[in-house]
Amino acid sequence: MDKKNKKPKRTFIPQSIGDTLRKVNRNFSSKFGKIEFIIHSKWPDIVGSYFKIYSEPKNITRLPDYENDLGETIYKSHLNVNVAPAAALEFQHFKDTIIEKINSYFGYKAINDLRIQQNYLPKDEDFNKNKSKMMPVSLEESELISNEIESLQNNELKDSLMKLGKNIVKEVK
Repeated sequence: MDKKNKKPKRTFIPQSIGDTLRKVNRNFSSKFGKIEFIIHSKWPDIVGSYFKIYSEPKNITRLPDYENDLGETIYKSHLNVNVAPAAALEFQHFKDTIIEKINSYFGYKAINDLRIQQNYLPKDEDFNKNKSKMMPVSLEESELISNEIESLQNNELKDSLMKLGKNIVKEVK
């Protein structure tokens, strides 16, 4: 009846990144199936630079289509896509091409149809505006950062930490 937690406690023992990120990957991969995950991750490559801004895949719905000779139910897969109203008509015209790209990537007919839902999709302009408003790092701040990393011997590590420090200081302002 030993109910102790047998997971080793971290006492400053190095751990691999894979072990640390396993929980994060499990949470994300359980949210989507394998096909949905691949479609979400490859969406900009599938639809191109124009439609990646105005559309995003939502989920896959599977509806029973018919039963084969063995009595197994065969399903039709429909990909639900949110599309901005401004690009919905053009997206409708390229629907067959997008389905063909998805199915050619998988090597079989993974998606039978696209279901388009017109929704407003905010652009990532807010990120670009905030990025352009960042103030440059002052000479005093730059010296403070360089004093902190002065004792390091690896020049590549020094450069990386210097860039990191400058970006952190920019974001704090």
